[in-house]
Amino acid sequence: MKRSFASWFLILILGANGLHGQNTIESEQGEYFIKIDQKYVNALGSLNQSSEQFEHSLDLSTYRNRFAFLDANTALSIDYNDITYTYVKKFLQYRWYPKIIGLSVYYFPLFESKLDRYGVPRELKYLAVVESALNPRAGSWAGASGLWQFMPATGAQYGLRKNQYVNTFYDPVSNADAGARYLRDLYKMYKDWNLAISAYNCGPGNVNKAIRRGGTKNYWQLRKYLPKETQAYVPSFIAVNYIFNFYREHQMKPQYFRYSFFDLKMIRMEKDTTFRELGKQFNYAFLKFANPQFVSDVIPRGSIVYVKQGG
Repeated sequence: MKRSFASWFLILILGANGLHGQNTIESEQGEYFIKIDQKYVNALGSLNQSSEQFEHSLDLSTYRNRFAFLDANTALSIDYNDITYTYVKKFLQYRWYPKIIGLSVYYFPLFESKLDRYGVPRELKYLAVVESALNPRAGSWAGASGLWQFMPATGAQYGLRKNQYVNTFYDPVSNADAGARYLRDLYKMYKDWNLAISAYNCGPGNVNKAIRRGGTKNYWQLRKYLPKETQAYVPSFIAVNYIFNFYREHQMKPQYFRYSFFDLKMIRMEKDTTFRELGKQFNYAFLKFANPQFVSDVIPRGSIVYVKQGG
């Protein structure tokens, strides 16, 4: 029997609860790259039937022209240089990216709505791909969790909470809202998106230290003073930006997720219930997929549950 996309993703997110996230690094030719969690990548193979065969070569002049287009059409600084070219070439080696592109159809409308609400450029949605590869239960060795990878203390400042039943670090809505607000606040602090993105990864203290050591606020000049992982962060974000804008030119063939987050409706529980009980009214596998914030079968009274329109 062929399993649905949601059923496969149910297996993925339930199995990912104890996984580390992407916040480890590997070194290659003098650059640092954020290392993708291999268990999660392997699980993506069961997620959908997106083709992993695509054109990964990239002519330098073509790359320059495409980056000029990106830079001209965003408020961000999409800089062409040897570093960003190296990162794009590296990311084009990741054969599983079409699966992430297919899944983004579900999450990106939610991310865009939150970024719009707080005046943050929509391109920052790609940061969640760098952070978690769109795994709502991603967790890092340092203790960050969720789609937008919040550390416990920072998450608490932005209203994220967890108990034995509910973990809003895993809630797509709460996590995305907190991510957009945090990015807004970091940009107010630095007036530079590359520095704000860096601070999102390593904290303002480390960015301020790099500014003092480098004697500049130019990201590319102070980058070497940032932590190794953070040195990979902005170039990784730029590489993801490139891939999502030009994947068709590389003959990537994602299988798009059937639903957007806004195809769901929110219902409030008037009494304690369980997934099994709600599964009598709504599709059980999709309930589990859409509600990763519930860490047991119990859904407490007063909780918001995301359900598919029409059951």
